[in-house]
Amino acid sequence: MIQGELIYKTIDSLKKRLENNNLLELQLQEGYLTQATCTFNEPADESDLIEFQRKLGFELPNDYINFLKISNGCSLFDHPQHGGEAYLYKWQDIQEATYESSNEGYLKIAYIYQDNIVIDLKKYSEGSNNYLMVKGYIDNFDESRPFNMNFELWFDRFIISQGDKFWDWSVYTAENYYKLKG
Repeated sequence: MIQGELIYKTIDSLKKRLENNNLLELQLQEGYLTQATCTFNEPADESDLIEFQRKLGFELPNDYINFLKISNGCSLFDHPQHGGEAYLYKWQDIQEATYESSNEGYLKIAYIYQDNIVIDLKKYSEGSNNYLMVKGYIDNFDESRPFNMNFELWFDRFIISQGDKFWDWSVYTAENYYKLKG
């Protein structure tokens, strides 16, 4: 598979799962069953993305551009009545969302349950495909943790994990799970 194609397959499959009644049946951690919905925005205009990159002074990763061309942001795994906290920003909202000081070369592209998903534009411009990071919503960018993956791999894994923060799974072991969960 060519880098940048996975995002198309992942979104297409997710949309097919939503075709019947726009609801997904989810089994989450600890046997919790629920329903969720996902909402996709209209695609971004390619000329707008070119101008956005020019103003940024950085190129956006191809897989992320492909996402924006499919859906200019989205809301994922929302509860049908209560909503949710997993959304990817429209390109128009990214700079406003990236308000921390010393944000040069970083873009917050998503908010996932008190975590921010961040593109390290400098790392990408240096040729690294492992440019995606996660930071707590109150943390500074220098406190971000690398995902060691690109956007489309993260997105695919987030969909596979049904909206669960898979990046925190390694915290739990058989020794500490029951203590941490109370």
